[in-house]
Amino acid sequence: MIYKQLPLGTSDFQKLIDGKLYYIDKSPLINDIIDGSEITLLPRPRRFGKTLNMSMLNYFFSNRQDYRYLFDGLAISDNAEAMKHCGQHPVIFLSFKDVKFDKIESTVQQMGYLIAEAFEQHGEVLDSVAMNESEAQAVSAIRRLTASPAALGGSIKLLSQLIFRHHQKPVVILIDEYDMPMNCAYSYGYYDELVGFLRNLLSGAFKDNSSLFKGVMTGILRIARESIFSGLNNIEVCPLTSPLYAPYFGFTETETEQLLKDYDLTYELDAIRVWYNGYNFGEHTIYNPWSIIHLARNKGELSPYWLNTSDNALVRDLIGQASPIVKQELEDLLLDKNAVVRKRLNENIVFRDLEQDEDAVWNFLLFSGYLAYKDKALEDKHFYADMRVPNTEVASFYEDAILTWFKPPTAARSLQLPALLDLLLRCDFESFTKAFVHFCLATFSYFDVQGKQPERFYHAFVLGMLVQLQNTHTVKSNRESGYGRYDVCLIPHDQNQAGFVFEFKSVDELDNLTLEQACEVALQQIEKKQYVAELHALGIETVYPIAIAFEGKRALVQVVE
Repeated sequence: MIYKQLPLGTSDFQKLIDGKLYYIDKSPLINDIIDGSEITLLPRPRRFGKTLNMSMLNYFFSNRQDYRYLFDGLAISDNAEAMKHCGQHPVIFLSFKDVKFDKIESTVQQMGYLIAEAFEQHGEVLDSVAMNESEAQAVSAIRRLTASPAALGGSIKLLSQLIFRHHQKPVVILIDEYDMPMNCAYSYGYYDELVGFLRNLLSGAFKDNSSLFKGVMTGILRIARESIFSGLNNIEVCPLTSPLYAPYFGFTETETEQLLKDYDLTYELDAIRVWYNGYNFGEHTIYNPWSIIHLARNKGELSPYWLNTSDNALVRDLIGQASPIVKQELEDLLLDKNAVVRKRLNENIVFRDLEQDEDAVWNFLLFSGYLAYKDKALEDKHFYADMRVPNTEVASFYEDAILTWFKPPTAARSLQLPALLDLLLRCDFESFTKAFVHFCLATFSYFDVQGKQPERFYHAFVLGMLVQLQNTHTVKSNRESGYGRYDVCLIPHDQNQAGFVFEFKSVDELDNLTLEQACEVALQQIEKKQYVAELHALGIETVYPIAIAFEGKRALVQVVE
């Protein structure tokens, strides 16, 4: 068999078709856009085919030259009504995907360059169309890169009006990765400053624009209407939880199976499902296309391809700064692949809420592709869904993120986490106790341990440490055993190895007992509730009860040997 070249990183539709690269037909998206709302926002995770689809829309509608041949043999070519629009509209196509700067001045300057470039793409129109004096001055300033931020705010609408005046045909406006500047603005602290500029730019382009045929925007998030889309009432938002446009971003089950068959990889299907499946867009099972394409290129080698494509700093920082409850729930999802947490769905992301609103954090992770959902349902006037870690690829990101929580600067710690865990597994409890106490003193300097539920924080902290042992142990949290629920249980895969049952106590929640007294309470609870019963039932003969008491940044460990 002669394999088609895979489109590794190719996001230009013409290059893909002219180069005869492997392509999964997403052209029915075009008809849905034509029949859909005047303005459509399609938020999807990164690397799920947004830019390629926008490029396809550009070539389909563009009247710059005859691109009809690009669609020969694709599904849209059989749709006579849709094909009436092929090559019939001027297109303004902007991408903000590379607008990533640490200062607002640089961001606005770069967007000025992009807008000027769009004007130059229609230079022959601007050089011939009749303009009044104010229009001519505005166009000249934009093309010479001297336009003020306020003038740039109306630039897209101005360009569309001039193009329409020349061609007498309504314009298609495509804006790819519209929210990238806002993501960076949030990370670097100029979010509020940028909101006004983007509001003027986008609302100016789409609100009451009589020159417009269709407007399409893509991004990762739906940024709240009140911040960016204020006053823009004619926009239809189709997030990944919506059935609209669901099969056009990412690969469906059928499309994935066909690609694997085309590259002789069907024998890997079960493992591939575990690694890359798990997403649900609307009612469709979706695979991460970037990962599947790179998997085929590497002849079936399983690897976290998607996670290696971009900086995950914002998501990693968001998780690191999350409350202990959020961290513990994420760790619970990692420990049990069938576990879910039920959360309210909210497609409107308000960045400033991410630091205070736990629901905002969960929705940010969902719409960014770091969580998946199922069982969406309307409950008490709001939609709720069960959220979960979608697959092994994403689970590897969380494991790495959790590990970074225990990596304060090197000068602050003399013992690495792997060495600490090795002392535990070797049952060197005297050394483990000393090392753990020192580790807590160093690490807790970088955490807030004064929350309302300190025991939940300590529980999440130790659980996060033990997650690193998943290759050799099963880690369980808050499960029934004997006559109660232990805090954490570490069960070896090898029955000849020792198991451990942990119980945590916070002095702050025990009427100010001493650390020694708190440990004694914990050990008595382990014995009374027979927490070791589950491990003995599994054939683990040696089981060590471990009590850990905390007071602020201080800790004490006691083990029954």
